[in-house]
Parts: sequence; structure tokens; C-alpha cells
Amino acid sequence: MVLCAGRGMRLGDLTTTIPKTMLEVDGGWTILDRSLAALAKAGAARVSLVVGHGADALERRAAEMESRHSVTLTLVHNSHHASRNNAYSLALGLEGRREDLFVVNGDTLFEAEALERLADAPPAPVTLAIDRVKLLGEEEMKTHFGADGHLQAISKRLDPATAHGEYIGLARVDGSHVSDLVTALDGVWTRDPSLFYEDAFGDLAVTGVAISMVDVGDLPWIEVDTPGDLERARMMSWHS
Repeated sequence: MVLCAGRGMRLGDLTTTIPKTMLEVDGGWTILDRSLAALAKAGAARVSLVVGHGADALERRAAEMESRHSVTLTLVHNSHHASRNNAYSLALGLEGRREDLFVVNGDTLFEAEALERLADAPPAPVTLAIDRVKLLGEEEMKTHFGADGHLQAISKRLDPATAHGEYIGLARVDGSHVSDLVTALDGVWTRDPSLFYEDAFGDLAVTGVAISMVDVGDLPWIEVDTPGDLERARMMSWHS
């Protein structure tokens, strides 16, 4: 499941007609191309894309991407992407799903090994990919984990000095807990449009759902929010 509905307002004219996941970063490949290649390498044969802004541009490239990465794409249209947060996008994409799946932020570039580590992690209702190396600031999606290795809190509002790492936008969800996650997501997007889908992970943790983590801080990755991020992404070395 790749979340691709957002425009990315901080990218200005670069995303006037396309979603930011369609920005080119590496030899003609887009951010989404790299996500699909990683998902295919991790064994995913079917990928759902939650689309919104610039969906027509993505639709025109869908067949090409299916052929390039040997995956079957399903586009889930979010007509409310401009007025509702990404918790709604994820809830919409998960509707009716009950199989194990990966959740991928459409603006995150990462190595396939990060997904492989998620796939190989011990079974858990939800497993998050966490960078425990990066110096944290105010914008990062920060986490706290308990002594048992399970999530206690996740939020941009956590104190960077005491946080245990940053969630990089990759997660594995066990099929038996998808419905629980959808319920939590519905609670998030209906109560506060300023929240994020990650707040649903925090809500589940409070109810006792064991949310685990794998450390990917030694692997290159970047979230593309600004033109500067895009330039850095294009300068990074990525494995095929």
C-alpha cells in the first residue's frame, strides 16, 4: 500500500500537475518507481496506490510501471485528499483488506533492504522501520519504545532529546490486525485534521497492541518534502 495522494505544497511548481511521488530522482526513475522496485524485490506482486492530486498523471504511467516492475497496480482514488489527512488515505486504501501488507509513504526514498528487514522481523501486529541514528529535530516523526521493545508513543511533538528514533514511513501490518488499524485511523481523521496516520499507531499502542520495530538507521533513505530534499535525493547513491 503506497500513499500517493498528496501534492507536497513545499515543492512549489514542481508538483503543480503531478503528485510528488512522480518526481524523477534517479536515471529517469521516479520516487514511486523506486518504491515499486523495492516492493517487488521484497515479494509483493500486487500494490495498491492511494491517489489524489495529479492522479491522471500517475494513471498515464501505470501500465509502464506495471511492466517495468512486474507488479499489478490498483489505484484507490481519494477525492478528499485536499481536506482530510493521510489517516483517511490509509483507511481508504485498507478498506476490505485482510492480508499481510506493507505501508509505504509515497514521498520516501529507501533501499529494498529496509523492506526485507521488515519482512524478516518476528511476527507482530505492526512493525515499524525506525532510524535510530539520525539526529532528530522538530519535524521528524519521533518514537518512544519501552523496555519490551514495543511502541509507547509516536509523534512529531515528542522531545527530540529523549526520542528513540524516527519512523521513516515504512511499516508491516499483520492481516489479522488490519481492521483494528482501520478503526484507529477512522478515529484519527475524524477527530483532528492536523493529525497523521502515525497517530493511529500510537492509539493502538495505548490499547495494548504490540507494535514492534526494526532499525534501518544504517541504510540510506530520505523523505522528499522540499526542493532541497529532492536535490539531495538525486545526489544519493541508490542500489538497483
